[in-house]
Amino acid sequence: MDDASTDDTVKVANSFHDPRIRVELNSSNLGLVRNWNRCLTLSKGALIKFLFQDDLLYPTCVEKMQQLFDKYPHIGLVFSPRDVLLDNPADPKSVAWKDQFGSLHTRFTALHEVNHGKELFDQWFAHRFAGNWVGEPSCVMLRKTCVDRIGMFNTRMRQLADLEMWARLAYFYDVGFIEEPLSAFTFHAGSATSLNIERGFAYLDRLWLIEGLLCHKEIRRSHPCLKWLRFLEAMQGLRRLAGRRHEQGGITVSGRPQSRAVAEYLVYLFLRLLHLPPSIHE
Repeated sequence: MDDASTDDTVKVANSFHDPRIRVELNSSNLGLVRNWNRCLTLSKGALIKFLFQDDLLYPTCVEKMQQLFDKYPHIGLVFSPRDVLLDNPADPKSVAWKDQFGSLHTRFTALHEVNHGKELFDQWFAHRFAGNWVGEPSCVMLRKTCVDRIGMFNTRMRQLADLEMWARLAYFYDVGFIEEPLSAFTFHAGSATSLNIERGFAYLDRLWLIEGLLCHKEIRRSHPCLKWLRFLEAMQGLRRLAGRRHEQGGITVSGRPQSRAVAEYLVYLFLRLLHLPPSIHE
């Protein structure tokens, strides 16, 4: 899936004459999450395995993940640990990021070959979904029928859309886990992920995460405290907005992206009060 790249990516992809390879082009840049959703829409297989352009899949990754889906029909998601490759190993920020996020799955109290998804969801909820405990899409495989049921990635989110998807899948389905690294994630200090954070584009991601969970009546009924958590996140967002102009490296950063994000959220709230909330999972 080429998201309107400006280099020779499409030419290289088309140079492989293999009937198993299908190259899809976006006429304009959709951005990260909407591009993921277009991948889901166009996929034809029963299982979906993401691979981002700078990441690696190890030779047995797909095979071993598929075996778990075949063995446990109620699994909606399979994941494994991943190795982290630093684009610049000498960069202190990159090293600090690897130290903090190099191992994610250990946040769960215990993981087995197959796990009751709601138990993992409850562990996450108890920590207010503080971080992605599963990993990036390159270390995950999904069952397409499960995604068709719960909806696609949350298009209002800039940074945590994968976390929100994994949490929803865990609530409704069992989760498979393979206790060995089967992929490698490449971290770039100047990646879209880092820029989203620095520029404030992911300002309300945690609030949108909660809204995405509350879209499902089953989750609303079993976890009514999510509404209180939404209120706390909204208050925290307002406090951050009040101090939206701050210093970063001697440069004053405008709060314009944050203000725009708040306006978008207020429009969503208004439409929801009118019982016309726009979908956030399409």
